This record gives sequence, C-alpha cells and structure tokens, in this order.
Amino acid sequence: MVRVGILGASGYGGGELIRLLKRHPEVSLVGFSSRRHTGRPLYEVWPQLLDERLFRPQEEVVAEAEVVILALPNGIAMELAPGLLEAGKRVVDLSGDFRLPPEVYEAWYGLPHKSPALYREAVYGLPELFRAEIPGARLVANPGCYVTAATLALAPLAAEGLLEEAFLAGMSGVSGAGREAEETFFAELNENLRPYKPGGTHRHTPEMELNLARLKAQGRWPRTHGPKEEVRLSFIPHLVPMTRGILVSAFVRLREDLSEMRLEALYRSFYQDEPFVSFTRALPQTKGAYASNRVWVSLRKDERAGLVQVFAALDNLGKGMAGQAVQNLNLMLGFPEGLALDREGVWP
Repeated sequence: MVRVGILGASGYGGGELIRLLKRHPEVSLVGFSSRRHTGRPLYEVWPQLLDERLFRPQEEVVAEAEVVILALPNGIAMELAPGLLEAGKRVVDLSGDFRLPPEVYEAWYGLPHKSPALYREAVYGLPELFRAEIPGARLVANPGCYVTAATLALAPLAAEGLLEEAFLAGMSGVSGAGREAEETFFAELNENLRPYKPGGTHRHTPEMELNLARLKAQGRWPRTHGPKEEVRLSFIPHLVPMTRGILVSAFVRLREDLSEMRLEALYRSFYQDEPFVSFTRALPQTKGAYASNRVWVSLRKDERAGLVQVFAALDNLGKGMAGQAVQNLNLMLGFPEGLALDREGVWP
C-alpha cells in the first residue's frame, strides 16, 4: 500500500480526491489537511463521506505520506514542492504552478515564480498525450478542466498539422470556481448564464496554446519540455447554473480541406486505445460524464462556413481535476491506469 496524503482537502477537488482514494485498493490515505478545518471530522466538512477521521495539520500529513497531492490555491505549491521533493516525497500538483514556463506563469497569474528550476523537472500530467513521461516522475503538473477538454478536442488536428485557427467557447459548472468564490452564491447563479474573462484574458489560454504547440511540433506523443511551434487561440468561458461539468465547443479552420468522414477516422484512430476518451457520432452532454473520468468528444463539419465544429464534455471534478490526479498517480506508481476510476458516469 502506497501512503498518500492530501493538502487542501476542503476544496471541491480535495473532497473528490478523498472519495476516489478511499476506494483505491493500492493506496492508504494517511491523512488530509485544511487550514480552516484542522481538528474537525471529515464528515462535518464532506457529509457524503462516512468517515470520522480528523483533518490534520499539514506537517503530520506530510510526515506520513510517500506521495503528496497538492489541492491548494495557485502560488502555494511552488513554495512547498522543493521541500517535499528534498524529503523524498513524490508530488502531484493540482494548481497552475508548474504547468507553464515561469515567465509565462508570471505574466498570466500575476505572481512571482519561487521555484523556476523545478519547472524543468515537472512532467505535464495529461496521460492521453504525455503518458510515456509520467511513470517514475517525481513532480506531475495536473492539468485543469478547461485545458483538458480543449486540448483533447483539438489534439488530433494539431498533431497532424491541420490546425489553422480555432475559436473556443467553454461552459463550466460552478464547482469549477471553487468553494469560496462569490460565483457559487445561489442568487448569482439561479436562472443566469454569463461569460467571464473575455478578450483573451483567461489564464488557461496560454496552457491550451502550449499543449497544441507541442503537438504541432512533435506529433502524437509530445514531451513536456520538447520543441513547440506557435499556436494562437481565442477562448471565452461561461458560467452555467449547474454544479459540475465542462463543455467546450471549438470552431476550427483547417489548413487542408478534409471531409467529415476523414476527420472522424482521424479522431477514432487517435483515441482508439485511450480508456477514458470516447469519440462518438453522438454529441457530448455533461451528464454523460458526471462523476466519471470520461471525456466525450464529437465533431461536425460546417460545409457552408468552411469550419469544423469539435465538442468535448467532461466532469470538471473528475477528469478535469481529481480523477485525472488519480490517473496520474496510478501511472507514476506503476498501477493499472484506471484503478479506482469510473469510465461510466452517474445520472445526477
């Protein structure tokens, strides 16, 4: 049994991590921390989990764990990771701290990067593209929900050099905003749908571009720190009055005119061996991925406008966060990739 601890377990992603790891047959969940809830039993913070264990101080959790999962706000992991690695721990980080080159991170997150050297060691944790790098990694940067959906929607096109330009609209359930965000207030959400971070200002935009730039330069199986070619996207997110789920709709202009049949064949070949990506003719729905680690991808060709429409749906707390972290954990430790994860969702 591998001893795993979670820091930041009172957020939505932390709660989902606990639910998944409690049933993991190869993991001993040795502890979970929260600065706000230290000393309180788990079931008081997460009533769906029948567990009387207490939230413990961060130092106690770290001392007992072999692998530490950081479900903390941006800016904290870069301070903790060096000490954790020096102590022989392995780390999965759910924040944005190690996903981007330090200079890009600083420009988009508005924070000075305190561990820039560690970025060169971090492996990007999107298994469908970077699977070969994850086993044995000490530090994995776990992608977020919008980026996972957008990258997997466009990856086959970028890897084949077909991506000319793309415009993306993302729709997110409110758990993606975090447990403390004002956006989760009922009065702000009910009977309301709104865009936010317009004009190319959303901080996940450069991460999407970086992933596709890697694919454009390196092909099907890119390396985190390998070469890249420039890609520019236009992305606008929207907040939807539902608890969990992500749907990304991409409108793509191709470098080469391909039929819808050939495009579907490309996607089916690209994802045919991926256990958590379903490419189908049916159009994605967020309920189809609810509480699972599944990504549901589909496409249509708009002959009249000369565009390809690509759609991807996932659960932002599953494949978009905690589920993907467990998938990365399994790969890091040599376990079957799907251990403790669901390919099928539940009807909420």
